Amino acid sequence: MSGSSILTNYGSMAALQSLEATQSALTNTENQISTGLKVSSAKDDASAWTIATTMKSNIASLNQVSTDLGNANSILNTAVAGAGQITDLVSQIRAKVASFTDTSTNQTAVQSEVSQLVNQIGATIQSSSFNGVNLLDSSQPSGLTFVAATNNDYSGGGSSPTITTGAATDLSSTSTNAAASAFYTLVGGLAAAINNANPATAQTNLDTALGQIDSFNNVVEGQAAQFGAVQSNVQSQQTFVNNLANTLQQGVSNMVDADMTKESAQLSALQTQQQLGTQALSIANQAPQMLLKLFGG
Repeated sequence: MSGSSILTNYGSMAALQSLEATQSALTNTENQISTGLKVSSAKDDASAWTIATTMKSNIASLNQVSTDLGNANSILNTAVAGAGQITDLVSQIRAKVASFTDTSTNQTAVQSEVSQLVNQIGATIQSSSFNGVNLLDSSQPSGLTFVAATNNDYSGGGSSPTITTGAATDLSSTSTNAAASAFYTLVGGLAAAINNANPATAQTNLDTALGQIDSFNNVVEGQAAQFGAVQSNVQSQQTFVNNLANTLQQGVSNMVDADMTKESAQLSALQTQQQLGTQALSIANQAPQMLLKLFGG
């Protein structure tokens, strides 16, 4: 019924309904502006909220993986630097040993210098540790395994990819590696290993000694090359993980972040509508008073 009635104010009801709708939209816009989110809970958009929540969990996991890969890079960098230093020390030892049969050489002095260089090798191995992890001694014979990324399959299947260093050879004086053991035995007693009354035999012994030193040096260089290659892989993977996390973050932003420029314009429009709606409701509420004039004298 659309006629005039003092029992039911149709105009006021319509104005109130419109004002309530405007107020609801205004409240929603104000929430988006205050939080910066167009989807802040499941009630706003259940599908977008579920996807965004899952992706945020993935991002947090990837950020942790990136941190762990940074630690892995530091461990490997320490091992590579230590192996490089050992190679340099072994080269110095080789030079000293090469002159051992020279008649003008003081063998006792050479032995003393070689012993000091060996001590430096031991100190280098001991100090090539990052956060308690050492790849140059006997503490990590099987090497290390690092998580390279997270498995984002939430169905319960699959596994996260990893990066392994491979076996770590003990380079210390207690090593069971044949080349390392021969090297430390040799440098601990050069005179016994090389000296001989027969010059030809002494030269042969020297060549054998140099060969043993070279064999150990090959082991050290092999470890440096192995860990260096893994380090390069770790660095590349860390870059990928960081880029992936950034990409996922952009995806989350597209789904749940509010467009602040749009919401600012919407806020201004809704505030104007609210003012007009309030005025319309006020006018509609005066309609019953107009009916009284029809019965006035």
